[in-house]
Amino acid sequence: MFHGLHAGARSRAAGLLSLVLAAGLLSACGSDDAPSSPATTQAPSSRLIVDTGTAAPAQGSTLTLKATLLGADGLEVKGAKFAWSSSNEAVAVVASASDQAPAAASVMQPVGTYASVRMLAPGEVDIVATATLPDGTQATSTTHLTVQAAPAKTYALTLSPSTLTVNYGATPQVVTAVVRRSDGVDGAADLTDWSWAVDNATFAAAPAADSHSAQVSTTGTLAGTGQLTACASTPAGDRLCANAALARPLVALPSIAFSVPSLYVKPGRTGTVTATLTDAPGADLAGRATLAWSIQQSGTAASIVSMPTSTSVTIGLDAAQTGTYAATLTLTATYPDGRTNSSTLPLTFPGMWSRLPDAPIASPSIVSLAIDGTRVWRLSANGSQPARLERFGAAGEGPVEPATALPAVTQGMWLAADTSAVNPADPAVVVQLGTDGASVPFGSFDAAFANPRADFSLAGCAQYAASTTAGRAFVKASGGTGIVSTGWCVTSGTWWWQPVGGGATAGRGFSGAPVLDAHPFPGGGGLAIAADGSRDAMQLNSEIWSGVALAPLAQGAVSPDATDEHAPIYGYVGGNGIVVSSDTFLPYVTRVPSVPPLIKLSAIPHFVLGLPAPWSVIYVVNTDGSAPTTVALPGNALGLDFAGAVDANGKLRIAVRLADGSVWVYDQP
Repeated sequence: MFHGLHAGARSRAAGLLSLVLAAGLLSACGSDDAPSSPATTQAPSSRLIVDTGTAAPAQGSTLTLKATLLGADGLEVKGAKFAWSSSNEAVAVVASASDQAPAAASVMQPVGTYASVRMLAPGEVDIVATATLPDGTQATSTTHLTVQAAPAKTYALTLSPSTLTVNYGATPQVVTAVVRRSDGVDGAADLTDWSWAVDNATFAAAPAADSHSAQVSTTGTLAGTGQLTACASTPAGDRLCANAALARPLVALPSIAFSVPSLYVKPGRTGTVTATLTDAPGADLAGRATLAWSIQQSGTAASIVSMPTSTSVTIGLDAAQTGTYAATLTLTATYPDGRTNSSTLPLTFPGMWSRLPDAPIASPSIVSLAIDGTRVWRLSANGSQPARLERFGAAGEGPVEPATALPAVTQGMWLAADTSAVNPADPAVVVQLGTDGASVPFGSFDAAFANPRADFSLAGCAQYAASTTAGRAFVKASGGTGIVSTGWCVTSGTWWWQPVGGGATAGRGFSGAPVLDAHPFPGGGGLAIAADGSRDAMQLNSEIWSGVALAPLAQGAVSPDATDEHAPIYGYVGGNGIVVSSDTFLPYVTRVPSVPPLIKLSAIPHFVLGLPAPWSVIYVVNTDGSAPTTVALPGNALGLDFAGAVDANGKLRIAVRLADGSVWVYDQP
């Protein structure tokens, strides 16, 4: 293939991949001394050779040519200038020429001049190199190229990832098209007419701006599968497609919880329950549910009164339903995907009496009871183990106890009402922590037992030359802060009032007539009633008012609303029943005649209650003027003690301890 070609002229760097070709003697690429070459002024004994390399010229490629002028001695002739031209620039064009080799040509720079020829189209073309010496003599070489059509490129399209799990409510996942060209180059930019599609409408694909990727999400909540397909066209017009498998797990339905474990509805009144629907993470089915409430019952005693919100319902119970009642309240939630779930709640009315759980101390020697409009407190003690103080809320709720244990010698418990409200909702619970003496230890809790016990001391009967304190009463001071108390002795007419943290102020007392009851005023001071029917009052400024004896009493009670000496006082007179004196110096008026002997008389807002022995009823006097009534104890059992209160509707509540030790709660219909 090479004629008269000096071996040294063929050396070059591996990056050029070229061979030294003698101009006019290269059979495939042309020759520099062929008869058809144009006439030139030939440098004496010089030859122009062009090295084309070994690469076959193909459309789209670039070929680097090197021209070298050799003298008769075979050595390179310096100082020549080279010019390049193409015989058919539609097939190939000389893109550039330089005395410097391309950067990729060689690490060891070859000597010579280079031309870059770009192949534009298939066909025949001559690339002519002309060397001109300083003296004007020239040498030429023609390189004939046969440019082949560019080989067709092939493409392979895949999706990454090829399988993916799409969770409802989660961040969309990105799927990317991966295009590999046959020459190893990323061919995504070569493809056109991209399309992305899913075969399940509950999945969605949102292509990116360049269509080379897409975000996949789902609107479905049921378990499902689908296929994502991406397609694009190659430069040759072929259509390529690739698939990715889609899967969606089942979205869990929201859980349904109620605000109470059971709904205790009193006859003639209502109760409200609220449901909470809680989604699994990432789901939002709860807010899309359609809710339906229903009651499963025998008869029609219970009914849905209203739905204050979509998740709450108010249930009413017929006033005529005074016996035990049980039903079921059901909430059914229906979701847009067609699924439903439901939860049920017991509706109960155990009758007018409901029993508290048995005391945690077996056979306690001391049991104290207190009650308000919604709760009941019970203290149990036996002197040998820590006393137990329990609070009971709505029916069906278990007892709650304070965090701090009470001493075994705890003697009793009282409720200090907050008189700053018409229906006190924030009383204090006061506990006597030790035995009687000149100074007696006490502790107080907030009604919910949310805070630590606050301890303090109050006066006892020992400082008034009496041995035992017969009774005490407590109330929160005006404004709901602090506690004011009264106390009285067993046999003497001694009584006193004392604010927590302050000293005791003794009342004027009664001449040998024992004190039956006393009540503190919220602003300080208090009112007492004696066995001779007289009253004694003292105000915060220590002014003392003493009334005259009006009637001999076996039991007595001061109105819980007492704020001065004019408050009503109540008593029990053997043979005359329950009586009332409405103001200072006014005589007693019989309210309930022919009452058996009472073991306890108690006044609460709007009511006076009496417990006879050995009878199984409680006498109820409505101080607003209604006719007296009786409330039969559960099972006609004998009562030993009781505490009363009214609820927010003005209805009577009674907690009673029976002879068998059980404690029952009465709710007036």
